[in-house]
Amino acid sequence: MSSCIVGWAHTPFGKHGTDIESLILQVAGTALADAGISASDVDEIVVGNYGGHFSAQGFPSSLVLQADDALRFTPSTRVENACATGSAAVHQGLKSIAAGQARFVLAIGVESMTSTSRELIAEALLSASYVRDEAEIEGGFAGVFGVIAQEYFDRFGDQSDAL
Repeated sequence: MSSCIVGWAHTPFGKHGTDIESLILQVAGTALADAGISASDVDEIVVGNYGGHFSAQGFPSSLVLQADDALRFTPSTRVENACATGSAAVHQGLKSIAAGQARFVLAIGVESMTSTSRELIAEALLSASYVRDEAEIEGGFAGVFGVIAQEYFDRFGDQSDAL
């Protein structure tokens, strides 16, 4: 069975001065309308969210249920995969469709860092690395990427043009 994205929505990247619930609610209804389906057609919800570092909300997958009363008993799960968290939500939805567990999945990727201090953001991003070996690398998470890029260049040659 093949699957396809039948509707989508996103907020512009940038500072919105809002929380993740507001962002989720803004895109959920718009994505369903773009797909031409109602909330009652949704079999599963997958929310991609990096974690509790940027939001006090510990269970963000439940926030989607506020978008429409018809979503109230729809299974909703949070997935996380560092910088690829939104993509992980889409892939998890595709797996449910391929397994025959769902026909329509509402996949949402959400993050908001605007109300978080720079220090906490740096700490949260660094926690996506292998902390035991990489926490002391100069430059934090960007420094970790720099080390990885240098090791890649050492193995495969300078790829600066591709960056």
